[in-house]
Amino acid sequence: MTASDGQKSFPHLSALHAQRLLETIAYRIAPAAIAGGMAVGHLSSFGHGVIVFVSVLAASWILERNRFPLHLMPFAALILRASVPVLGVAIALATFSLSGKPEPASTLIAPILGAWCVMLFATWMRIRFDSSRQVRIAVIGSPGLAIGLVEELDRSAIRGYTVAGWITGDEPATNRGDGGPRRLGSLAEIREVVKEHSIDLLVHSSGPAPDEGDSHHSRLEVFERVAADCLDMPVRLIEAGQLYEELLGHVPLGQSNSAWFQYLLHPRYSAGLPGSKRAFDLIVGGAMLLILAPVIAVFSLIVKLTDSGPIFFRQLRVGEGGREFMMIKVRSMSTEAESEGARWSDAEDSRVTGVGRFMRRFHIDELPQLWNVITGEMTLVGPRPERRELITELELQLPYYDRRHLVKPGIAGWAQARCGYGGSEEGTGWKLCHDLFYLKHRSVYFDFLVLLENVRVSFSVGSQFAAHAPQEQFILGRPGHQKA
Repeated sequence: MTASDGQKSFPHLSALHAQRLLETIAYRIAPAAIAGGMAVGHLSSFGHGVIVFVSVLAASWILERNRFPLHLMPFAALILRASVPVLGVAIALATFSLSGKPEPASTLIAPILGAWCVMLFATWMRIRFDSSRQVRIAVIGSPGLAIGLVEELDRSAIRGYTVAGWITGDEPATNRGDGGPRRLGSLAEIREVVKEHSIDLLVHSSGPAPDEGDSHHSRLEVFERVAADCLDMPVRLIEAGQLYEELLGHVPLGQSNSAWFQYLLHPRYSAGLPGSKRAFDLIVGGAMLLILAPVIAVFSLIVKLTDSGPIFFRQLRVGEGGREFMMIKVRSMSTEAESEGARWSDAEDSRVTGVGRFMRRFHIDELPQLWNVITGEMTLVGPRPERRELITELELQLPYYDRRHLVKPGIAGWAQARCGYGGSEEGTGWKLCHDLFYLKHRSVYFDFLVLLENVRVSFSVGSQFAAHAPQEQFILGRPGHQKA
């Protein structure tokens, strides 16, 4: 089949492009256009309306960055999108003043409200669109990856993507019979599979799942075949690890190896301006410590009145570079909690006191660690610090666990926002997948988003332990996976 034949067969806009177009129009152009149009009516000046339109549009590009998975951060996304018209109007008012034609801020309240209404409608429209025009995925590789991807999409409530099945082996296509993903065909039939099943996105597995005997194609074989058969078609190809990062916000250890860390070694890689994170910690952490000092004092008094033991709990934890430091918490367990040695805590831990359970529910016991932040031993956002005796065991079980110590440990973190407490080796492995994602994408901007999302998590109803981790093989990958 020629390229022209393929193009005639696929004239429609793919679901991937439709999603991006809708996102751009609904959350960027439409709110800016409404704000600009309403500004024209309120200010009786077309020129001022254009300035408002451009300013709100610029604010959306400043605040909403596609590099981060905002769809996994509902509270942070809400705050950001609500802030876009406000920042845009502020930019417009500053522009009016600099041009010698200042306007009172009250005249632009209506454009802000109009932009907010458009964004609410856009959210409703996006939900409807995601349910009716899903991106159809075909996994090139093992059925295990396809099944695991379905599980994670369901857990993350991502409605805009659906897994049609997998492509591998030479056997005839067979249905699983349970409504789940099925085998669609072989790699040699890739063009026909894409056409027949309306595939929008091909996901290449980097290796077979554990205990599966399906044949596995190398990356080069996959790229050569897809390039030869599908370059003229509106289908896209992505590796599983990259899809997991962009769509699910974590690094799948089972689909990763040491080559993943090339991103951190690249000459253009940067985790932000030098000193910016420390400045953020001192400014925001210092303000939080001043504001929350009365809360710490009240619960310290309650602990003292209800239990004759010490108010604060101090424990050696491992921080940046493997160095130990003394972490401080308001004591939430009995004084005999670790008389038999260190062990995991869980939702029904009998060692936790009554007031301690309440403090843990809202992370009040962690607030004294703001002092660890001020002294530079910790940071506001980062992987949670762990004890040396548990780390020794975890490094034997979890590949790349020691890489968490490349950065300072944090009070809040991306792993805490997505997973809660670890509570087990499996839960800790699930958190490690997110800690590695943070290691790659860390910045002051991402720290701000994570802090916002941790506020939502602190007040959400439900277990705060990592009870919803995927099956172990999708965290750890192949048996015998060795740490590099």
